[in-house]
Amino acid sequence: MAAGPLVKCNVNEGEPIEMALRRFKREVNKSGHLMELRHRRHFENSVEKKKRKIVQARNRKRFERMEKQRMNKNKV
Repeated sequence: MAAGPLVKCNVNEGEPIEMALRRFKREVNKSGHLMELRHRRHFENSVEKKKRKIVQARNRKRFERMEKQRMNKNKV
C-alpha cells in the first residue's frame, strides 16, 4: 500500500487541544484515509468493488439533491 499525502493539523498558540483534535478528525475524514483502510481490511473482488462504487455514487447524488433542495428552500 503506497503512502499518500499525510494529514497535517497545526496547533496554534493558545488553542485548546480539543479544538485542534476536532479539526484533525475532520481533515482525516475528508481525506478518505479511514474509508480506504476499511475497504482494504478484506479482499474485495471487482464485482463487489463495482457494487460499492454504485452505492456510493447513489448516496452522493442523493445528498447533493437534498442539499440543493435545502438551499432552494432557504432562498424562498
